[in-house]
Amino acid sequence: MKGVTIGDVAAASGVSPTTVSHVFSGRRPINATTRQHVEEVARRLGYRPNGVAQSLRTRRTNTVMVVVPDITNPFYPDFARGVQDVVGPAGYHCLFCNTDAREAEELALLEVAMSRRLDGLIFNGFRVPDSELLPVTEAGLAVVNLGSVPLPDSTIDSVCFENPPAIAEATRFLVERYGPSIAFIYAEAEARVGKVRRAGFEEACRELGVRLGPDDVVLTEFTRDGGVEGMRRLLDRPDPPRSVQCANDMIAFGAMDVARERGLRIPEDVAIVGFDDVFPATLVSPRLTTVRTDARRFGAEAGRLLLSRMTGEYDGAGRHVVIPHELVVRESA
Repeated sequence: MKGVTIGDVAAASGVSPTTVSHVFSGRRPINATTRQHVEEVARRLGYRPNGVAQSLRTRRTNTVMVVVPDITNPFYPDFARGVQDVVGPAGYHCLFCNTDAREAEELALLEVAMSRRLDGLIFNGFRVPDSELLPVTEAGLAVVNLGSVPLPDSTIDSVCFENPPAIAEATRFLVERYGPSIAFIYAEAEARVGKVRRAGFEEACRELGVRLGPDDVVLTEFTRDGGVEGMRRLLDRPDPPRSVQCANDMIAFGAMDVARERGLRIPEDVAIVGFDDVFPATLVSPRLTTVRTDARRFGAEAGRLLLSRMTGEYDGAGRHVVIPHELVVRESA
């Protein structure tokens, strides 16, 4: 069955095919009454614009890619909502892609972003260096890099949290309340976020005069299972720590699982603090003490930076936005 064409809509609307084309492309101003009439006729006839043809003409797809390491982490749905809150009303569609923090996946998605004529990229990379984003901007995409700082002489914008100061504040809180017997569970030693959060923990311990042993910093994964593995290693020691700072809330949930499994009371026997304040933090028992980073605001800021470049509102040097944090004290510490 033949599809409805621009010519069919034009004939039924009593306007020229060019006018119909301008109504759906947005490339020329059209009288509001005419636009509404044409859109109503198009809906009645079942006409749908050819998106592929439009993108070939305009060299735009009105589509952005958002690349994250773990879409199952409750942080990322809130973050994704923040992005979509900003770019969606402006007419852009979002493709959300998961990498499992694998370098091969990150590199493959950068290639997809360039080859599919996407308009923008929000990238949360764990493995690839920032320099891998330069060809993406050279291909004409707007780029926001998460958790980093702007590359010199680039147009790549960035958004990050106050990672070292935030972890340091939480660490000071634990040491002051529970003493110097403290450990840290983190993940992805080569990844930016793992490095900077570990650095914040160790800096706070130095400032407080806490001497860390080789087993006090445990490397695992940024998942609940990773927290289980890390906490078991700590509790299997002859001298388990009195408090544990975790690099994210998912690790903290796993650590709490193991503490309960071993018959330990939280925080009476072991205190646990997370990072991110994802929504399950108030649903677990005891409720998790954690560092609030506001995932939705994080996404919205990334969306605003990206949108301003895609629309041409801004075309200068890379900008940098830092999202503030807040230590939220609940029941686990």
